[in-house]
Amino acid sequence: MNTAGVLVSTWSADPLAILACAAAAGVVAWAGRRRSVSKASYLVVAAAVVVLAVASPLGAIADGYLFSAHMLQHLLLLLVAPPLALLGAPAVAPPPTATANAARQPVRPMVAWSLGVAAMWLWHAPTLCNAASQSALIHRAQEVSLLLLGAIFWMPILGPRAERHLPPLAGVVYLFTACVACTILGVIVTFSPVEVCSVYLRPTDRLGILPLLRQTWGLTPERDQQLGGLLMWVPSCLVYGVGILGLLSRWYRADADARLARRELA
Repeated sequence: MNTAGVLVSTWSADPLAILACAAAAGVVAWAGRRRSVSKASYLVVAAAVVVLAVASPLGAIADGYLFSAHMLQHLLLLLVAPPLALLGAPAVAPPPTATANAARQPVRPMVAWSLGVAAMWLWHAPTLCNAASQSALIHRAQEVSLLLLGAIFWMPILGPRAERHLPPLAGVVYLFTACVACTILGVIVTFSPVEVCSVYLRPTDRLGILPLLRQTWGLTPERDQQLGGLLMWVPSCLVYGVGILGLLSRWYRADADARLARRELA
């Protein structure tokens, strides 16, 4: 089998992917009984993103071969799958005693922001980055923590409790500052010596695909790390940008509804 064929054969029945698919199937079945399949479709796409990140050839080459694949995997698990899953989650009505002021305590978004940003920064500290590429247990903890912390990060924007969402302008600041934090990390990674995750300097070629990656694709360690930094820098801010546009659209719709209500009362 040629090297490209070996790469294609690396699809696996990863437990995390199986769990994500089972959860999506359960929610779709629940939504079908309530005629809200269109909302649950977000969760199906979220499950597909998790499968792509951990069970596809991307997951195989992210595991000790290419730093750029490792970075793309992290972006999918932290910034793409969690917001899609939250968009597909059933809405939760507030308890009768809840008030808007109590639901919007400022410490909660600050904690969520800190955890979401820290997830990317901490896992790219050289010690943790190398450990996750050398230990299956740490690698699994990394994947699960990215999904969990990503969900926590997006909760103030897209959580099922609408009364706990940040006001649109506060949400714009929330996402813009996260973009700045990811940009700083991306710049550092892009222009640093090839030491961010040194395990990718000399990968153990357990699949026999290193010639494909290095010679055919031209991904030397230097180019690989630069590409990884650019992935952190540009696509992540595009995700945040989409979120900002969504918040501005929400703000515009709310303002338009308020103006319409005032005209009807006049």
